[in-house]
Amino acid sequence: MAKNLLNLRKITLWFTAVLLIVVLLCLVLRNPVLRAIVGSRIERFNTGYNADLKIDKAKFEGFSSIFLTGLTLKPADGDSLLRIDTLAVSVSPWKLLAGRLNIASVEIRNLFLMVNRKDSLTNYSFLLRSKRPPSKDISVSPSLSGDSAGGYSKVNYSETAKRIFRWIFDKIPGETDISNLNIRSTTGSHQVLVRLDRFLVEDHAFSTIIRIREDTSEALWKASGRLDSRNRLIEAVLSSADNKKVSLPYIGFKWNASFCFDSLRFSVAAGSFRNEEAGIEGSIVFKGLRVFHEKIAADTVIMQRLGLDYLLNFETDAIELDSATLLTFNDLDFHPYLKYRPGPPGQLTLRINKPAFPARDLFSSLPYGLFTTLRGLETSGELSYYLDFFVDLSMPDSLKFDMELKRRQFRVLSYGHGDLLKLDSSFLYTAFEEDKPVRTFRVGPENPNFRKLSLISPFLQYAVMTSEDGGFYLHRGFLPEAFRDAIIADIKEGRFVRGGSTISMQLIKNVFLSRNKTVARKLEEALIVWLIENQQLCSKDRMYEVYLNIIEWGPLIYGANEASRFYFNKDASKLSLAEAIFMASIIPRPKWFRYNFDETGHLRAGMADYYRLVSAKMLNKGWISQQDFDRLVPDVELKGTARSFLLNLPR
Repeated sequence: MAKNLLNLRKITLWFTAVLLIVVLLCLVLRNPVLRAIVGSRIERFNTGYNADLKIDKAKFEGFSSIFLTGLTLKPADGDSLLRIDTLAVSVSPWKLLAGRLNIASVEIRNLFLMVNRKDSLTNYSFLLRSKRPPSKDISVSPSLSGDSAGGYSKVNYSETAKRIFRWIFDKIPGETDISNLNIRSTTGSHQVLVRLDRFLVEDHAFSTIIRIREDTSEALWKASGRLDSRNRLIEAVLSSADNKKVSLPYIGFKWNASFCFDSLRFSVAAGSFRNEEAGIEGSIVFKGLRVFHEKIAADTVIMQRLGLDYLLNFETDAIELDSATLLTFNDLDFHPYLKYRPGPPGQLTLRINKPAFPARDLFSSLPYGLFTTLRGLETSGELSYYLDFFVDLSMPDSLKFDMELKRRQFRVLSYGHGDLLKLDSSFLYTAFEEDKPVRTFRVGPENPNFRKLSLISPFLQYAVMTSEDGGFYLHRGFLPEAFRDAIIADIKEGRFVRGGSTISMQLIKNVFLSRNKTVARKLEEALIVWLIENQQLCSKDRMYEVYLNIIEWGPLIYGANEASRFYFNKDASKLSLAEAIFMASIIPRPKWFRYNFDETGHLRAGMADYYRLVSAKMLNKGWISQQDFDRLVPDVELKGTARSFLLNLPR
């Protein structure tokens, strides 16, 4: 027994001695080994990226900290990109033993990042052009395994999200101390400078002042929040520190736009990933948001509050915006649901169900600058909104699209700045081309070319409805089936080829709204159509009468009677079926009419299919007789001044 204890003591002593020797050797040799590894990696990096990366000194400090000095980076034949005087990084040794690189702390002194671009030359694009030859042995992760049946590499979104979030939060240091951080971006003569005197994270919290200079303008921002890698949480608030709005630099220079706000609150929490599916939740809230771009609206768009409290789920084969998500703008909020399954074949689901709410909340929340015609509109009663959309991209014809804005005891108390009642009386109309006014004329009996609906050929009335909106007298401004068919056509073609506008929508666009093709105009158009149709501010006959008297039918030709005389030298009441179908055919492209005619001034044979299609629809709806259908010849002859627009035709 005593002998065994003696042997055990000797083994323990030998083991301890060997361990001490190994530790001592590591302590003695770790800096030379570190320098060798760093030198080798620098050489590989410089060779692979045609770069010039240098580090003056690399050494260990303590048990798990690496200290670097004199770090510089630039392209081999270009200007300096990065300079760091000192960098100290500490990692978690226990997680490192488990194969995870978890950064415990970072300390940086004097960091200078200089991003330069002049014409097509930059000092950073070398980082995107590695010269390393591709590896011949590429292994595929089980979660990214290929589907042998379809040749499609399926991605497990849940597992991928878990890996990405774990990697991100592992790289967020528990403690950070950065002194004198400078970022300079130079594009031609435009320059943006960003400076932080000190960025300090202690107990996961930070608060700092950011100095911004763009050309000659200067601003101070205040940033504060939390970086908590243990609880997988990021929170930040950005606001002005000099009583100005926070205006994001570079946007005005690059896109001739502006984006500024009083404050931005942002948070993201990635969870513990203990569930089978990964997910993140958080919020993005702007206060005092002001946005301008000519494609959004003609004026600056102002939102007092715009917020999103989101819950994003990553399933095995899909990404889902949970219905617990809350979208808020000004006084209105709702819960959208969105699910995207990339496929193939690819599926998209979108649902919004907004129960009854005060109507005034909608109209008071319309952002200033987006809805100028509806500014000041006051209402009473309640509204509710419903949207249900689903499409399987492999079967576009099965697309589902249901949408409705319902009203309950809804009344308009004041129309504010918009004269939505003018359609019911004589008014001045201005026609535009390329956003410029080209003609102004009166829509009413004072105009000799104005024709009441009863004095416009029924053939033309029915042909235009057949071509543009067959359900005009049956719907309340919107035709969900037309939207559905338009989306299906766009999916099949892989591009925008067809719209879903009704005659009501085309009329409102022309009479009330600017010609700027913006997101704002389309939204305002929809609301005005809904108001006029549902409040019956104008009869259907009057709406159609105005429409036929103002739409463009040729070069500076507006209204049915002008067009009838321009093409056929006759009054709009005298048009034949063939002439009416021709006029309906050119509404989408009125200036292209000349390409439909041959050298004799007659319709080309290619129009025959269109005539058969339109006349068959008119017959099915009872708008023409069987005799009209049988006698129709797909031909017309230009007899008005339009004939002079054709080339090489006898005058």
